[in-house]
Amino acid sequence: MDYVSELRSNIFLADTNELSLRIYSVTKETPYVADGVPCEKSTRLEARLSAPSGDKDCYLSFSVNGKTYGGEMSFDNVKTEYYYSCTLDVSALNTIDCVVEYGESRVEMQALSVINKDTLSPNDVLNKLKNAEVELFSSMTDKYGFAGEIYLRLIYEDFPYYYVGVIDRNGNVTAFLINAQTGKILAKRTT
Repeated sequence: MDYVSELRSNIFLADTNELSLRIYSVTKETPYVADGVPCEKSTRLEARLSAPSGDKDCYLSFSVNGKTYGGEMSFDNVKTEYYYSCTLDVSALNTIDCVVEYGESRVEMQALSVINKDTLSPNDVLNKLKNAEVELFSSMTDKYGFAGEIYLRLIYEDFPYYYVGVIDRNGNVTAFLINAQTGKILAKRTT
């Protein structure tokens, strides 16, 4: 999967009455450019927190394999949520125990993975897509291999889906929405 420039392989969710936390396991290229050419990648944990307002200090801490991580969360004015990122692979975890300090309040949260025994792996989804879209992948393959890049993101909106963007060397994108349990293509769009 050297040609996969972004892979979001796991999502963890935790909610309270006021706070909603999403943690993503992401491997993506640096610099992050959808140009059809894969570059060097790094694996990261990215956390996003929705809160009643963005005017309070917010800190996130969590433990993975006995080591504590975390720090101050930045407020993203465009997405109106707090954001934290660090270099860490959490793709194989099922839960992440977190503490969120939001203003004067301190909340313990357990973020649970959306992946279960029925969720297809990124490799399985990519293989199903290659089998369903033979013409697309053939048109982007030459004697040197695949000439493009792929963004493969697990997404969750009451059910797990995969977004797959196949990008050619001209920056053209063929995007797919795929059921994360069956591998069925639900939508396709070319831009």
